[in-house]
Amino acid sequence: IVVPTLIFVPCVGYGPGGFRLGYGGGFYDRTLASLQPKPFTVGLGYDFAYLPHLQPEAHDVPLDAILSDTGVMWPER
Repeated sequence: IVVPTLIFVPCVGYGPGGFRLGYGGGFYDRTLASLQPKPFTVGLGYDFAYLPHLQPEAHDVPLDAILSDTGVMWPER
């Protein structure tokens, strides 16, 4: 079994705390929650996709960083 140490995750949108808005299937959240040890996760999205009022759901797994077209966001925990 291969356990990755780094995963890039697509973001339709993202918000404070490193939470992402995906495509609605929960695939990435379930996958990230099941991996041990937890890999470093980087979301990929556009700067205009930042959603300052995004409210995470109970199953949402926060990302460690977000890489956009204008730079890197390091979410505060």
